[in-house]
Amino acid sequence: MKKLFSLFAVALALSAGSTSRAESLFTENEVSLIGFANYTDKTDDYWGGGIGLTYFLTRNVGIGASTTWTDFKGAFFDNVSGEGYLRLPLGDAPLAIYGIGSAGYTWEFNNWFFGAGAGAELRFSKQFGVFSDIQWLFNEGGDNDGVGVRIGIRLGM
Repeated sequence: MKKLFSLFAVALALSAGSTSRAESLFTENEVSLIGFANYTDKTDDYWGGGIGLTYFLTRNVGIGASTTWTDFKGAFFDNVSGEGYLRLPLGDAPLAIYGIGSAGYTWEFNNWFFGAGAGAELRFSKQFGVFSDIQWLFNEGGDNDGVGVRIGIRLGM
């Protein structure tokens, strides 16, 4: 976890000198492919990876879908989730914070889950950025609720 926060702090520090491109970096009708490493705190600790697709209808409101892999046994996809984003670019900086909500199904535990959290994205160009978010994940039945953390890259299409 310390590495995750250290990486994010370095990325934020590197962006401190960039101040005039935020308006053009975060726009409406954005379609992006995301790839990420993830950590999920359930009964055991689960590390893995995932992919997703996001679409921002407006500069601030977006939707997405993603899937993750935390092991290579059983189902090819461990889960699938739909996501909603409420993004707030920070002034002229190439940085935006966002709220995230998710709902999905996991085949590993055969149950539905819901999540709510927040994150941040740093853009280096309109086509490339890095992001990290954290959610509290509520599982059907109240068992195995826990935190989910993602850190990854965003590729604009």
